[in-house]
This record gives sequence, C-alpha cells and structure tokens, in this order.
Amino acid sequence: MENELKQFEKYLLDPGSENAKDHLVFPLFQKLFGSKFKKQSDAEGADIFIEGKLLVELKSEADDFLAAFYQGIHYAKKGLAFSAVCVVAQKFVAIWKINSIPDFAKKLSAEADGAEAPNNVGVKNARATTKAQKTEILKAAIFKLDSTDLEGLFKKNNDTELRAFVMMLKNLDAERLLINRQNFIAHIELLKKYFTDPIDAIHCFYAIVGFWDVTSTVALDEQSDTVRVCGKKGSRLSEEIKIKPKFHAEFKKFVEQRFVFTNEGSGLTVDYYFSRFDEVITRIKPEYAKQHGIFFTDNNLSKFALWYVHEYFEKRLSDKYIVLDPAGGSGNLVTSWRGHLKRKIISELQPDLLKTIERRMKLDPDQIDGGFTIIPKTSKNEGLNFLDKSAEKYLNCLMNELKEQSFKFDKPIAFLLNPPYKNTDENEKERDQVEAAYTIDQSILDLTGEDAGRERYLAFLGQIINIARVQMGDIQLKQKDLTDEIIPLPPPLDTAKVETPLILIFTPTSWLIPRPTYVDFRKIFDTYFNYETGFIILGSEFFKIAGRFPISFTIWSYRRNEKGNKNKVVLRDLTHLQNDDLAINWNQGVGNLEKALKEIIKGSKTINYSAERESVKEWSNQQMYDFKRDPTDKELKSGEVYGGLPIKDERRSNKKTYGIPNSKFLGFMDDSTPVRIKPRDDNRFSSEAKSVWFRFDTAFLDMNKSRCLNLPPDQKGYAAFDLVSAQKTFVWYAITKALNGKYPHWANQMDIWTPNIPAAKEQEFYSLCFAFGLAENRCVVTKFEKDNPVADAPEVLVDNPLCPGNAESFWSTTLDGEIVASPVLAGELVSLVKQLYKTWNKNYTKGQFQYSVGLQDEPYFKYFDYKDFVTPHSGLIQIRKYSEIHNATDLLEISEKISAKTKEVREEIYRLLVDEFGYFE
Repeated sequence: MENELKQFEKYLLDPGSENAKDHLVFPLFQKLFGSKFKKQSDAEGADIFIEGKLLVELKSEADDFLAAFYQGIHYAKKGLAFSAVCVVAQKFVAIWKINSIPDFAKKLSAEADGAEAPNNVGVKNARATTKAQKTEILKAAIFKLDSTDLEGLFKKNNDTELRAFVMMLKNLDAERLLINRQNFIAHIELLKKYFTDPIDAIHCFYAIVGFWDVTSTVALDEQSDTVRVCGKKGSRLSEEIKIKPKFHAEFKKFVEQRFVFTNEGSGLTVDYYFSRFDEVITRIKPEYAKQHGIFFTDNNLSKFALWYVHEYFEKRLSDKYIVLDPAGGSGNLVTSWRGHLKRKIISELQPDLLKTIERRMKLDPDQIDGGFTIIPKTSKNEGLNFLDKSAEKYLNCLMNELKEQSFKFDKPIAFLLNPPYKNTDENEKERDQVEAAYTIDQSILDLTGEDAGRERYLAFLGQIINIARVQMGDIQLKQKDLTDEIIPLPPPLDTAKVETPLILIFTPTSWLIPRPTYVDFRKIFDTYFNYETGFIILGSEFFKIAGRFPISFTIWSYRRNEKGNKNKVVLRDLTHLQNDDLAINWNQGVGNLEKALKEIIKGSKTINYSAERESVKEWSNQQMYDFKRDPTDKELKSGEVYGGLPIKDERRSNKKTYGIPNSKFLGFMDDSTPVRIKPRDDNRFSSEAKSVWFRFDTAFLDMNKSRCLNLPPDQKGYAAFDLVSAQKTFVWYAITKALNGKYPHWANQMDIWTPNIPAAKEQEFYSLCFAFGLAENRCVVTKFEKDNPVADAPEVLVDNPLCPGNAESFWSTTLDGEIVASPVLAGELVSLVKQLYKTWNKNYTKGQFQYSVGLQDEPYFKYFDYKDFVTPHSGLIQIRKYSEIHNATDLLEISEKISAKTKEVREEIYRLLVDEFGYFE
C-alpha cells in the first residue's frame, strides 16, 4: 500500500483544508476494506463509513478533533452501525473503540437530539467537555498519533507509525490494544502491579515481547507461580515468568487484550523495543539508572558508529578481531552492525542488564548466526565487574566461561563500549542501595591516578590498557594473579600474523583535550595506544543526559611506544546532527547506506583537540584568589567567633567558613554580602581599593558564572589593578559574556583561550571590552560596620572603582583615557554611563549620602544595623534598583539606553572575536 500510504501521509502533513485534500485519504480505506467502503452521500454524510466496523471523520485542524469525535459518534443515531470511530486531521490520527470511550462522553452523545445535524452536535458536545475530560478522551484512544509523533519522521521515509495505524484498522475486531513505540513504556508501567520490584516488570516485558502478537495466549501452571506466553499461533513459547497465583487470571487477561506491533518491512522489529531499554529503566526505576550512570547508546547512533568504523577505518572488523563489550548495557552497540560484527563477547556488572541482552540476542537470527557469548551465564544471576580485579583475573574469568565452548582466543580484542560516565565518589549511600558500587582495582588506579580514576570511563580505559598489555605479552603473568580455577590464558599475539588490540569507545571529550586532571593519564595512555579517527555528537541529542556538551566516539589501536605516541586527536564535528537525522532505514544495503549517510555528514568540519592554545588564565599571569576555607581545629575548639561574615549571617553555621574576623580588607559572597578577608601580598590588594575584581571559571561550559565586581569574590578571583592586567581581565570578561550560549559545542570541555588580536585592532577591542565592563558590572558602595563580627574590627567603606564620576576611581585614572574616539561604539556606551551618573548626582544624591532609600533588604546592607544608603558613586545595580523603587523615570530611561547599547557592544565583541580574529578557526 505504498502509494496509498504516501497520499495519506500527505493529508496529515499538508496544511490545506479538509475539502481540498480529502481525496488523499479515500484510497487507503478503499484498499483496506474494498466493497465495504462508503463515503459521504452513501454514508449519511459521514466522510468514510465501513459497515459494522468504522466511522471516519476528516478535519483540517488537529484542534477540531474533539468536535469530530462527537460528530462521528452521533452518526449511530442516523442508522449507521460501527464499533469504532476514527478522526484524521493535520498532524493528528486517532481511533476509539465505542465500548471503551469514557462514560461522560457516552452520556453526552446519548442525550444529543437524534434529529440534529452531526456537525452541530459535535461542536456543542465539544464545548460541554472540560479540559480534564478532553485529556481523558485522548487517553482512551486505542491508537493515537499527533504532532509530537509526526513531525520530522516522514522526511526520512519512516512510515512505521502509519503501518501501525493500518495494523490497528485490520484488527479492529481482534479486541486487542496495540502496543507500539509510542506507548510501550506506559504498558510496562501497567505491569508493575504484578510484581514487588519494578525491575521485574521490565524483565517480564522483555521476556515475552518476542512472543506477544495478535494470537498470543497465556499458559498457566496451576501447580507453581510461573506462567508462559504462547505466540505465533501457538508455535513459540516464552521463558517462564514468576507471578503469584493470585495475579494469574488478571495477567492472562492483560496479555490477551493486547499485542506488540512490529513491521519487518519498515525496520520495526522486536529488537527496536530492546534498543530503548535505557528509557524504560530510567522511567520505571530512575534511581537505579541514575546511580549506575546508565545512558545507553542510542540505537541509530550505535549503527552509525559501526558504519563509521567500516567506512573510515576497518571493513573486515569481524574477520580480524574478537569484539568485547564489557559494559553491554542494552546491547545496542554489539547488535548494531549486522554482518560486520560476528563473534562477540558481552559482559556487564548488573545481571538485570545481562538478562535483557541475552533475551535480545536469542530473538535475533543474525546474532545467533554470528555467534555471541554472554559472560557470566545469566543462570548464575550475577554480573562481572570490569573494574574490581586485575586484568589477568578478568581475562581468566572470561576464559573460565569460554572453555565450555572450545573457544579459541586467537585474535586481538576490539573493545567496543560506551562505559558509564558516573563519578565514583558521588552519592555512595545511594549507589550501594542499587548495587552500583564500582570498586576499582589498585592496578587500574596505578595507571589513572586517584583523581582521574574516580571517573568510571577513565577507569575502564585503564583496565583496557592492562588487558591489552596482557594480550600483547607486555605484562608478565604470575600464578597468584589468577583465580582459583586456573585456565591458562592464550599466549601473546604474534603481531606478524594478526592485528593489535583496538578501542572503539564513546566518552566525554575532557580526557582528549586533555583537561588538567587527565594530563598524567593521557601520557600513560599515549604510551600504549595510537589515535586513528573519530567523531563528536551532541550528548543531549542521543543520550538521556542533561547539558549540551559533546560526546566523542574514538578509535585507537595498540602500539607500545615508551616515548609516547604523538597522538593528534582530530575529530569530525557532527554536533549539528539531531536525533532524527539518523532515524533512517538501516536495512538498506551498504551502498545505499553509504550514499545516505555521507549526504547527512557532508560539509562537517574537523576539530583538532590537540591544538596548542594559550588559556586566558595563563595569559592573565595571575594566581586565583578565594577566601572560602575550612575552620582550624583551634577555631572550632575555642568557642570564639571566627570567619569574616557579618555576625547575623546565617551562613556562619556552614561547615566551611569565609575570611577572617578582624580585617580592613573585604570580599564579596556570591550574593554581594561583604566579608572580612585576609589579603595576599600582591598589587591586587590595596587600602585605596583601586582594583576591579572578577569571578572567572576557566572552561567554556562555566563561562556563564563570570561576574565583575569591586571586591574579591569568594572563589576564582582575578583582578584588574593596572592597565596591563585590566586589558587581560576585561577581555576575559568580555569573552565570557559575548560567547556565552553562542560558542560551538565542540569547545564545551575546553579552557577559554587567548584571542589572537591583530595589532591594528588592539585599541579598538580593548576599548570595547573596557566599555562593556563599565556598563555590565555588579559593583556596589556599602560599608562593613565596626565591631562586627568581633570587637575592635574596623569600619570599612567600600567604594566603586568603576564610577566615572569619581576622579580618583580606577576607571577615571586608568581606563577612561583608553577609550578610542573612532569607531564610536565604545565611546557612545561610556557617554551613556557618564550621563546616568551626572543625572544621578544632579537630581538625586546632590553630592551627598542619602539614607533609608529602600535598599535595606539587599545582601550588602541587610546584615548590618546602620541605615541603607546611596552615594554619588553607588554602583549601577544600586542606581537601577533605586530607580525601580522610586519610579525615577529619567534614570530608567537612560538605563534602558545603556542596556540597548551594551547589547550592541557585546555583539560587536562577538563579531570581532569570531569573524575577524577567527577565534574558533
């Protein structure tokens, strides 16, 4: 029915009116129901009518579905007999069985005047239906597709949803509910009531999914607590499922009222439901998924990754290697590339996951033909931890399991995996409750180091190094390293005859750059592995993870080099791809796939993750400053006041403390509460408070946290205290604000680097950055009262170094003269800020302090006993707050102009950085 489905699809996606396109729907129903098909004048005015089965109403807009629903039902009062009603509109299809619609809808329909026109009844009853009832009607549909299901699917020629629709129409008399890819997780949730542990409901579904069709029945064992599902007209029998006898009859009814939709022609097989195991576990048992770091590889991405290996690295992978996935998860990776991966070994820490993978493999003829081994046997109900034993012991565990199969370990291992990304020092208690503790063997930590080893994926890489070393004979085996039952490991590989081990792995990109924590590990890793190729995608598009950061798929081959392989990690940037882009028909031949996929990735750039770039932090030539600290034992035992927070600040009860109690130097908490601090002996600290301070994070992903203020921040503080330091810090600040949310995804894990500013553009660029800092800062004027938090602590007045109205401020003495006259943009912004201060002083402060001005609840005032105040030098955020409280329209008007001009400056900084300076090239 290819042509009929295409026409039907066109009706769904075409925004035209019902009358202009109804001819597109008729052929499908004519093909399905033949001579029983009637329409319009032959059907009492109904759009489509199938005697005894179905009434179909067509609409232009999906919003009209409710009126169409009631309109369709009303045709029963016109003498038409049908058991189901269907509504078709733009981006909307639904079917309801008449006997299963909500009672309130039945009552409304029954009370309608039979003589009235169906379309009028439909509109009236729709108006009489509440929003909650409308939702209930949608839930009652035995089949539904809406815009969330349809948009983006058909452009990939994916007609699976329409095939499901056709299947439902064909089986209207079967009295079975259709389970499809939109609703199958909801049906698993309904299974939970038959089990004590929700994970058993998941096991139940995956145990019977391959047997659950329109003919399925449930066989009960009256003498035990087990049942089985018989499918394929009684020719196939599922494994036994443990269910308490009191639920047997109800479970039998549940299964026999439903069936699971598959369609081999469109690529929707039982395997599809296994491929979404991560979504199932996340929804049914979220804490389990969270603590295990379960972000299983998207099925389409898995297929793409193996195609990428085939296309750009090795076309005979299955002939040359034994494929091992030690973190099998849902099995998406090892089941992905049919014919390209033959002999496979799959293992997992969790037996729940192993059972699911084994069921999946046993239902797939291709996997059975290719050969696979699940280690350990699922009958043992235990998993195999990849990390808690030495490489020798792990290999010995594999050999113990493989000896029964007379398996020859005569090829190098290709490690194909997407390891957990969870950090092992997080939420220890919660991990233990779901058996998610990944104990790491010391031999692994000796390679990674303690800090890097806490990242599970790096620990996996460390173990892979050791296993590859064993296979290559680079580790001398010792009897004590093996398990009690000694199975001799195969001799080292003869590299003259075979290849060396491979790694094909999904990971975050931070270790590829590498981030500072991972530098030492990379030196060791590069001793043993040589980089081949790889790509990056956007994690949130293909994994159930928060944050828009890149995930890499990289390929490495074993090549021991004591001096270190000179690995240049260049990755193809595919972060522009969306999940739907890879939702293609993977059953087409390799040639067609190559054509389709190369079109998808055409034009993608490559990114050199090994490029040498000077970080802005290095360029700033400053040490980071912070004043958060642990209290000393002496302070804790003395019972005296310690730390520099105001005495009334509730944060004094925190485990950490901040600053010191008696100091004339101040800093700011992140909410601008002043704190007495201990200064360092450098030019950034002066009693004249001539420095501008910044809070900076070094990485792109944290650039949104940057702030400009007039005192040191509680952490990650850097300062402008002369012209040179101002040029560097104000540029750093401008970069964070101009690029925030606008930098390419591939840079997410990298440190912000120094821009290459052409000499001819230096003055203009510095001028823009200074002007931006002048307008976009959080400086405030306040004071820390005396004798707070301890007696004899001095009173300290905090002035504003970015006040252009103060001739002694850092702005006036150091930066104002650096603003170029041409181009005029920076000067225009500075002029507006100066205009604001002139108006502020002339009309409001008049050169004096003004008290009790409505700022008493601001953090920089609220912990003190004196009255809140403003001065001619008050910070911009204080002036704006004052303007809002007192409706100072003249100030508000200038502030709006400053905001608009600041945006222009930020955009020009971005343009110069990216377009002229080639920041990301």
